[in-house]
Amino acid sequence: MSLVQNMIYQDARRQLWTGTLLSFISIVFILGMVTVNPSSFIISVVYAAIFAITGAALLKGGYADLQKSKTVLDFESDRTQDLLTRVPARMYMGQKALKSFQAGLFDMEGESYGEIQEKIQWKHKILTMFTAMFSYDQLRPAVYTFKNQRGQSLYQIEKKGGFQWRGYIQRKDGGYVAYTKQTKNKGTGQRITRYIEMDQCRWSAEGDDFIGHYKIKDHEGRVWAVIKRGAIPREAAERFEKMPGYLVEWNIRDNIPASLLAFLFLLQSKER
Repeated sequence: MSLVQNMIYQDARRQLWTGTLLSFISIVFILGMVTVNPSSFIISVVYAAIFAITGAALLKGGYADLQKSKTVLDFESDRTQDLLTRVPARMYMGQKALKSFQAGLFDMEGESYGEIQEKIQWKHKILTMFTAMFSYDQLRPAVYTFKNQRGQSLYQIEKKGGFQWRGYIQRKDGGYVAYTKQTKNKGTGQRITRYIEMDQCRWSAEGDDFIGHYKIKDHEGRVWAVIKRGAIPREAAERFEKMPGYLVEWNIRDNIPASLLAFLFLLQSKER
């Protein structure tokens, strides 16, 4: 079994177990609608829906990954050459209002420099919004298409669900090119998320999970950017105050590789 097959198999088992647990909890809430005080009926309905929808998504994603682990090829090199020639010093990476399945990277004027959009099977808008509202996004698996500033699809971003998060990057032709690995800095206690290509770390994000501030570094230790969760830029407060996400402060502003943008979106998807 190749590395990617083994990792996806582990993800599949974790999602299936978590999906089973959440589905069982949803049944408990459904039974509670009948046996407890009627005044808590609405609360029971809401929680039952959240656990049921999230559990079903995990079971479905886990089963799909179980099948995929039997056929997927090993990691391949990333031949994507796309990059942003120059970016503003301060940008905002955020989720579009009421759309947990779509996010973008914007300058202070609101111009998009790239976006991710979840690949969803619900064709009806009402069902899509219902799923987005009544599920626990941090646990739910998701697959996103990453598009550059010109609207061209470059990568597919996979966020695996469950209580342990892991992400993958695929080229648009389907080949897996990178995955994430999380560790802790023993000296500072800060969380480190690494973006691994083949067997080498290309990008890393180190910071405090509680505060949500991370330094984005390359394999040589150079800081390319600092991202700050929940920080709203003063110069564009009205535009972004209702858009949950990260303020991005660039240290290196020229020739930003597409893989770095994909890594930033992967980190942002973890919070959704």
